[in-house]
Formats: sequence, C-alpha cells, structure tokens
Amino acid sequence: MLRSLVIVLAVLAGAKLFAQDRLYREGAEDALIRAYRERAMAACQSQALPGPSGPLWTRPASVDLAIGRSSADVHIWQLYNAQWPVRFKHPHVVLTLPGGEMAPVCEYDVIEGRAYVSRM
Repeated sequence: MLRSLVIVLAVLAGAKLFAQDRLYREGAEDALIRAYRERAMAACQSQALPGPSGPLWTRPASVDLAIGRSSADVHIWQLYNAQWPVRFKHPHVVLTLPGGEMAPVCEYDVIEGRAYVSRM
C-alpha cells in the first residue's frame, strides 16, 4: 500500500515537472517570436537571393524558433571555432516561404541581428 502511494506521488511529481517545463518553453518561444518577428521579416527582406526578384518575406508560411543556424559549417567538437556559438547557442527566428521543399528559408540571428537566406 505504501509502495504504491510513493510510486503515484513520484509519477505526479514527474508529470508536474514535465508540464512546467513545457509551459515555460512554449511561453519563451512565443515571446521570442513575437519580439523578433518584425525585425526578422525586415532583415530577410533586405537580403537578396540570386534571381530576378526577391521573395516577399512579409507573409511567410511558417515562423519558428531554432537554436543554432544549421548552415554554419562547424562541428560540435570544434569548441574553439569562432562560429561555434552561432551554430549551437544563438536563437534564430526561422521564416519559411510557401513552395515546398525548394522554398527559400531565412534564419534571423537574434544575437547578431543578421539574416541568412538559403534554399532548403
């Protein structure tokens, strides 16, 4: 009887910690996206892709938050590389345009205040 009570309390404590962590992460993600969405759109619009006309970044298909820029050429074991924080620490607002797999993607580095446009 006592063992089952301890197990139930441990499961409830684990569920509470999980719920609090999820709420914190979702709230922080929403706050960062709201704070930097307009800056990201303006920075992405100023970056030109090669071609006749640049894409319109004011109506992205999706806006997400990611930690690290996936296009930075750094491996996790290269701790002393100057680009390591850009790849593994900096928050990025990622704007994706409609158009499937070949749609352009813009990653706005919140720390640097700079946008990086690439194709998926």
